[in-house]
Amino acid sequence: MKRLFYLTIMAMATCFYFSCKKEKEVLIEPQLIISSDTLVFNGSQIKDFIISTKPASVCEYQITSYPNWLKVSSKSGIINNNLVNIQITSDFSGLAPGTYEGKIEIMSTSGNKTVYVKGLVGDQLGYSLPDSLIFSLFGVSQGITIKNEGNIPLNYSITTSNNFISSSISSGNVSVGQQSNIVFLVNRNAMLTGKFTSQIYLNINNKLDTINVRIENLREQKIILSTDVIDAEYSKSKDILVYVSSKPSKIHIFQPTVGTTSIISLDLDYIPTCVSVSSDGATAVVGHDGHITYVDLNTKAILRSYSVSCNAFDIVLGKNKWAYVFPKSDQWTDIRCVDVDLANDNEVLHTGGSIYAGTKAKLHPSGEYIYGANNGLSPSDLEKYNIQNGRAQLLYDSPYHGTYPISGDLWFSESGDRVFTRGKTVLKTSEVESNDMLYNGTIALETTSHQIMWLDHSSNKSNLYIVASGDDYLNIKNKPYIYVHNASNLTYKSKFELEKYLVPDNNGSGMFYTPEPHYVFSNSTGSNLFVLTKAIGSGLENEWAIQTIKIN
Repeated sequence: MKRLFYLTIMAMATCFYFSCKKEKEVLIEPQLIISSDTLVFNGSQIKDFIISTKPASVCEYQITSYPNWLKVSSKSGIINNNLVNIQITSDFSGLAPGTYEGKIEIMSTSGNKTVYVKGLVGDQLGYSLPDSLIFSLFGVSQGITIKNEGNIPLNYSITTSNNFISSSISSGNVSVGQQSNIVFLVNRNAMLTGKFTSQIYLNINNKLDTINVRIENLREQKIILSTDVIDAEYSKSKDILVYVSSKPSKIHIFQPTVGTTSIISLDLDYIPTCVSVSSDGATAVVGHDGHITYVDLNTKAILRSYSVSCNAFDIVLGKNKWAYVFPKSDQWTDIRCVDVDLANDNEVLHTGGSIYAGTKAKLHPSGEYIYGANNGLSPSDLEKYNIQNGRAQLLYDSPYHGTYPISGDLWFSESGDRVFTRGKTVLKTSEVESNDMLYNGTIALETTSHQIMWLDHSSNKSNLYIVASGDDYLNIKNKPYIYVHNASNLTYKSKFELEKYLVPDNNGSGMFYTPEPHYVFSNSTGSNLFVLTKAIGSGLENEWAIQTIKIN
């Protein structure tokens, strides 16, 4: 009985003991714990920082303060019986070299903690540059910015690999947090047409960086004229191009052997309608409405003017110093013949049958005859006039009347043995009427509907250079090419594409305008072509130009 009592007392004591121990364990409060109480950052770094509780429990936390050169991935949250990993990043941008100290303060429902942090900042060179600059055809300038994103001042200098590019400044300094703006300009005068490269070298605090530059360039070769062009002729005796303009009324003498921009202009008293240059290139006559003007091309002087009783549609200056004026209107009419060696008005009318108004005429290279192509008649035809006695005499027309198209204009071979017509018909010439203006072939253009708008023959190159009519549905009068044909057999050889008109809009873009050729002339050696072109549909103030094509 005593033993049982004793065992009972012991069992009750044991239960009381364990009951008290269990109650004591339940009363332990969780504590906030951290992975480290000191963090050291040497430059820009990312460090993992772990917080939890002991024993594991649920609590809320908040990081209440930290230095401004640190970034914290999670400033607040809940610890839910686990570990919370917080990333702390150092960012010393703009801070001067040195040692920086501070604290990270953490508050939670399981207590507060302080983490001591230290930052070691050295010299930081920070900036960014573009890898390349690209200049299109219309690009004039581009800028870059050097921003000091480090913690030390920047000193820079700029050089380039060639003279295609220049910079607005060659060197400078940039304080911490500041920037320098630099503009690069294209020197297009240093480049021909094509694609070019250059390099920009920047030495920044003795560190070399390279920016690659690509440039697309169109070097305008043509000479832009400040006038329109009404009519033009070329003297192979003097290698000069003579043209007349109505805006303003002038005669212009272009001398390519003197210089590509050597153009001498003389004022005219009347609006010009046509021009003719003498065979020796010494003089010219200009047709007007009711007048003609005689010009000395050697002395570059206006000699005198004459009254004529018509509006000049075309004019021819003979070797005999007579001018022959072909009227624009009045249907059946007469050629006005004027002796320009005389100082006074001396108009006489041609003899033989009447001609039709609007006839285009050319002097035969012999200087003894003029051939004319009538307009407005169906079928069109060629006529021949004798001018050996000064006053023109209509001799006869071609033996064909509609068999072969003439179409109202003509051009001679250099020797005068053949005549080429707008209608693509080629005829042989002769002083003997029965052998004159006999069919000699047809020039085949791209389509049968196209006509010859201008033609020049180079005996040195045995080439015909042709301006062909365009397509009305495209609103193009003449095709933007010079077509080359074999002068002997008339077959097509090649074509030259003419330089377009590049018109920038000064906003980094622009437009191309198609060149429309109106006249083409080869020089005496055949080494160059001179083409008078107009920009189609551009509305430019200066839409006419002289383009030069070198012939191999």
